[in-house]
Amino acid sequence: MKYSESYIFIAIIILALGTYLIRYSGFYLASRITFKESHQQLFADSACVLLFSLALFNILFTEDHFSGMSKLVGVLVAVVFAWKKYSFIIVIMIAMTVTGMLRYIGFA
Repeated sequence: MKYSESYIFIAIIILALGTYLIRYSGFYLASRITFKESHQQLFADSACVLLFSLALFNILFTEDHFSGMSKLVGVLVAVVFAWKKYSFIIVIMIAMTVTGMLRYIGFA
């Protein structure tokens, strides 16, 4: 391995070990620490808010610029079809088609 490749490999190993230690500590501490019901609900809500904000920024931005209206419209169409309880693959295909068609006609 080259000098830089060995650093990357070491970093991957350290991140993997850290991930498993965090998982193990959650399992190990679950029986030792108790939280109030309101705090447990706050943790659950904060995780949902974090995932929602991540999804929102992924929809709106690509790297450092706005993704375009076609992607936003495609996501909104997917939300409507998911709300109407269509199957997941149908929702994805329709959203992909709408986004692709809008980009093809120049509605960036």
